[in-house]
Formats: sequence, structure tokens, C-alpha cells
Amino acid sequence: MRKFIFFILFFLIVTIFLGYRFFLGRVYNSTVSQSNLTSEFEIFQGMGLKDIGVGLEKAGLIKSQYYFDYYGWKTGLGKKIQAGKYQLSPNMKIPEMFEIFSGGKVKDESYKITVPEGYTNKKIVNLLKEIRPEIAGDFESIVTCRCLGQTDCQCDQLSSEYDFLKKIPVGVDMEGYLFPDTYFFDQNDSAVDLVKKFLDNFSEKISPVIKDKISAEGRTLHEVITLASIVEREVKTDKDRALVSGIFWQRIADEHPLQSCATLAYFLDVDKPQFSIEDTQIQSPYNTYLYKGLPPGPISNPGIKSIEAAVFPEKSDYYFFLSDPKTGAIIYSKNGQEHNENKLKYGL
Repeated sequence: MRKFIFFILFFLIVTIFLGYRFFLGRVYNSTVSQSNLTSEFEIFQGMGLKDIGVGLEKAGLIKSQYYFDYYGWKTGLGKKIQAGKYQLSPNMKIPEMFEIFSGGKVKDESYKITVPEGYTNKKIVNLLKEIRPEIAGDFESIVTCRCLGQTDCQCDQLSSEYDFLKKIPVGVDMEGYLFPDTYFFDQNDSAVDLVKKFLDNFSEKISPVIKDKISAEGRTLHEVITLASIVEREVKTDKDRALVSGIFWQRIADEHPLQSCATLAYFLDVDKPQFSIEDTQIQSPYNTYLYKGLPPGPISNPGIKSIEAAVFPEKSDYYFFLSDPKTGAIIYSKNGQEHNENKLKYGL
């Protein structure tokens, strides 16, 4: 009996010891993911260790508030946390976060760029010229490189790190792949560093579900991003995005021109309430009135909602659509006759 009791006690001690070692491993080494995408986290005056841990867990920056609380208590660093706004990423370990918090290494608010959905690379460059003019030229050279993935390409600095860049056709640049979002960077970040933040974010957003669906449909990521970029510029609501995506894919299947005014606005570099017949006859591979199928590449940088709409279109009987010039509402038609009637009705 004594041997049995001794064995049970020994087993319990070993189990507790191993459990504690496992717990410490989680405290010191666990990360949420390998993503280095940063997000802002603010610690307000008066926030306690528990409140901060709860906030970090909700923000997806740590796996458990309990690991965070324990480390702060064990090391005493929980009492040295300073209020402020911090730049954190899911690949940071808890000790790294405490080093940042206790050192008051707040993010520099002056280096922030917000890119709305549907912005072109040209517009992003213009934004950068206002914030970091010293690297705007290099940034522009990188994102306008038109020989990505080619062995003799002098301007390609990044395709070796991103497989999706290698699959962009020759003659097409990174338009469509700079994911619209808010980005933070510091004085030491180069143009390459900034472009990589955009591309890392894009890569993060293209989930396995999206990739699998694209593959199942026999399409390429470039085709989907190209169509998503057109949808982004044409309509604004989730419902309209899905319907318009379905219309465009059906037109492509029927070998019918997309006839998208958004593509005219892109290559003419001007936006109009209504384009003329003459505009639709101007020669350009991006003119979807003259040429069937998709243009060579994206016409904007689409947000995730437009990308999802391009991947998961809504099938319908509609084949045409227009925008009410007064309200912006999208008016759908099933055939050319209905569409022409709607054009007259809405003064187009």
C-alpha cells in the first residue's frame, strides 16, 4: 500500500511539475500567429494589469490574459506599464510586450497612412508624398515595376518573397495588391519596408478558403483581384458587390464585353458622371467597351468585401446595371431593352 501511495504522490508531483513547465512555456513563448502585421493598442491611465490582458486577448494579440497577468505579477513589470498608444503584432511574445510597455515605447503618431478601399497606387504615392516625401520616389518605382518575376527585371525587389507577385503578367505592376488599410511606420522604415507591409497585409487577407474557392472555379488570383478592383469602383454595398460580380463573371463566360465605366476612368485618369461614346472608342487594353474579358490587371486596390464578392458572386437574371445619378442606387436590368429604358428614365 505504501508503494502505491508513494507512486500516486510521485505521479502527482511529476504531473504538477510538467504542467507548470508547460504553463511557463506558454507564458514566455506563446504567440497568436506568425503574422507581423501591426495594430494599435492603447493603454489608458488607471488601467490595471487584468484590464490590459483582457484587452490584448480581445484584440487577438495574446492567447490568454492569464499568461499575461502571471508574467506581469511574477516579474514585477506589471507595475511599470506606462499609458500610451503602442504598435503590436500577433507574433510578439508576452515578454516582448512587457518590454515595450514598461519602456514606454509608444508608436509615433506622425507616421501613419490610411488608404481607402478603391485607391489606386498613384493615389497611394500621392499620400506618401505628403507624409514621407523622401521615400515616395523609391516607393513609386517599386510598385510600378512591370516585369515582376522576370530574371532580368531591374526594378523587381520583392517577387522572390511573394509568390503572387511572380504570377502577375509581364507589363502589369502591383496595382490591386497594396491592400487598403491604416498603416504605421517609423523614421527608419524604407520604401521596401512600407511596400512589404502592404503586401504582407494582402497575403494575410487571402485566406485558404478564398484560395480554395478560386482554384475550384478554375480561376487565378490575378483574375479575381482584377475583377474585384472593378467591382470596388463600380458599387458600394455588399449586396450590390455580389450581384455586380455575378453579372461580370457571366458576361465573361458569354464573351460579352464588361462595359465598365470604371475601367474608362482608370486609363483616362478622369472620373465623370457619364462617359461619352467617343470615350468608349479610345484604344486601350483597359477599355472594356472595346475588348472582351478582363483588362490586363486591376484598376484599383480592392478591399476584402469586393474580393469576397469576386470569389463568391451572386447569380441572378440580371445582365445590366446603372447608377442613379441622384441617389447612387444601383438599378438592374435583365436585358438590353430594360437597360435602355432605365437609361432614359434616369437621364443617362
